[in-house]
Amino acid sequence: MTDYTTIVITTVTVLGSAGAWNYYQNRLKLKYETKKEDKSDQNLYRDDLRERVAILENKLDEERNAKLKTTEEVIELRTKLTEYKVRLEFLEKENERLKFK
Repeated sequence: MTDYTTIVITTVTVLGSAGAWNYYQNRLKLKYETKKEDKSDQNLYRDDLRERVAILENKLDEERNAKLKTTEEVIELRTKLTEYKVRLEFLEKENERLKFK
């Protein structure tokens, strides 16, 4: 009788251990899959942010170039304005000189 009891207890223990092992193994797999999905979501978010930063950097470069172009145009206009002022002064002096002649 003791031999049968030992065999039954051993069999129940082995089967119970295998079931517990499978339970813990499936639980670990589920945790791993959850972490993997979370990491995938984080990577998508990070990639989206990188893409948005690249777009904003391009826009910033375009605006910087537009500003430089506008600055150059303003400098050119100021130069022309100064030139026209000098010409106007010269013409006014020449006009005055011709009036008194």
